[in-house]
Amino acid sequence: MKIILENVQFDFDNGCKILKLKGGNSPFEALNDIWNDIVPMTFKDIAQLTNVEQRRIAINYMGIDKLVAQVKPKLLNKKVVNKTTTWITENGELQTINFKDTYELYEVKREVLLGETPFRGTMGGNDFYYVKFKDTSTDREYMIWVDIRSVATTNNINIWTDNWVKKISATQCIAWTIMTNVPMGNIEKIVRQGDCIMIKPKDKNISNVKGGQRHLTEEEYLTLLELES
Repeated sequence: MKIILENVQFDFDNGCKILKLKGGNSPFEALNDIWNDIVPMTFKDIAQLTNVEQRRIAINYMGIDKLVAQVKPKLLNKKVVNKTTTWITENGELQTINFKDTYELYEVKREVLLGETPFRGTMGGNDFYYVKFKDTSTDREYMIWVDIRSVATTNNINIWTDNWVKKISATQCIAWTIMTNVPMGNIEKIVRQGDCIMIKPKDKNISNVKGGQRHLTEEEYLTLLELES
């Protein structure tokens, strides 16, 4: 038997455990007899799911508060960025809005998240990291897991030095989540509306000679992001 959640298929046991994450009463009459006996999925269970969409749905059902309580994160860095954007009011008038965006970088220990023994011989970056922030328009909190080594490389931080992880900022991490094929130095401006990122190049005839996507640097994010909603 299978359970379908948000058009994604789960096996029966995992589907029941994910449904139980929301608590409350049984959502289906067929589950009434066993609902009280179902043990909700833990984050460690979610991490073992190989399907990305299944993991996304499970984390959404768990919610950030429950997730954070289980993974015991440590705050490494917090950045508050002053921003100015332009919105259109209900009356169709342009309105300039000044606001503050707060980004927080957290570390989650490997042994807590996955129950695995940390690797030996690594120069930091042995654990897991996520950046936490609020949506500009809804004020909802979100979190994105980041590849801390890739963040360091993108921002020219040497990972072969001691304590290099401590040199990484939350704004470097949020910038890293945005990718583009526009070469560095050829971005005129960046406009963001929710998950939609629009990047205007200075010269459309200049292509990325490396032939691939790259992550934005902290400097690009802080200096070239003009509008956000």
